[in-house]
Amino acid sequence: MSPSQIRAARALIGAKQSDLARAAGVSLATLNNIERGVGDPRSSTLERIETALVGAGVAFEEDAERETVTLRLLDRPTAYETLFASQRVLELLSPDSLTTVGKVLFFARRDGEGDSEGAARICLLIEGHNRAVLLDRVQFSVANSGRAAEVAAILLWAFTFHADALFYLDQVLDDTTAGDLPEVVRRLRALPWQDLRHPSEFFDVFDDWEGHLRRYADRDGHPMAELLALVNAAPQA
Repeated sequence: MSPSQIRAARALIGAKQSDLARAAGVSLATLNNIERGVGDPRSSTLERIETALVGAGVAFEEDAERETVTLRLLDRPTAYETLFASQRVLELLSPDSLTTVGKVLFFARRDGEGDSEGAARICLLIEGHNRAVLLDRVQFSVANSGRAAEVAAILLWAFTFHADALFYLDQVLDDTTAGDLPEVVRRLRALPWQDLRHPSEFFDVFDDWEGHLRRYADRDGHPMAELLALVNAAPQA
């Protein structure tokens, strides 16, 4: 990863040096020197910068003839364990993320293609200003306290930082995971998005908001209680 590739990557995602430095956890002076080719940066520093850029959809390639920097306009992380996946979602929705969030769509899908009785899985489409990230291959659900906590934490984070950019679908979709990424995103964009003003609007599409409050909202440290407190404290439109 050369200095020119770093500069090109920032240009592709519309990030300032200060944005990348913050996301990578390095000082602005350090990043400035690296981009100017000054000094001999540690490999760990370069790895943090590369990790931040790759997380924003950038891909680097280099051979004897050329070096290239590309941006994935559509991204679909592969299935992974839900705790790691929820941490990835929180990173994407963080104010420090290099993916500048424009809209966040929450939707539920069946767990099994064409199975109308299948368990609902919670999914997100994060629309950035220069790319979109679809998270529909993660097994997010509210099947138990731990899983409900992960979903509540994601909603809490979303309402904290992007309350005016949240949407949901008022129907449970068939399984989307086998579909081609561009086609699935096109389909989602064509559906009627509803403004998400309270988590109950989305929860009640696939489950029972009040039931989950009775089960979890009084448990110490459970994100459901924090989510309820946040949305109740928000000014009503």
